[in-house]
Amino acid sequence: MPRFLYGDRLRWKTNTNTTDWGIIIGRFYSFAPHCCRWRWCYLIWLDPDSPSFTWVRADIAWEDDLEPLETELVL
Repeated sequence: MPRFLYGDRLRWKTNTNTTDWGIIIGRFYSFAPHCCRWRWCYLIWLDPDSPSFTWVRADIAWEDDLEPLETELVL
């Protein structure tokens, strides 16, 4: 079963403060050569405020490279 669903807001895991984020618009099950097994891969529509949005609108990422985007409540 996939860990994330269509419409979930995610960001790439990173050791720095700069990362891209967006919303899941697709997913597929594919062979991941870096771990020699099949894994979920997600198609992510980047948020307009995401650092890479100026040159790319969508990207793909393996499930293990993503984490839920924690949003702050605006009062």
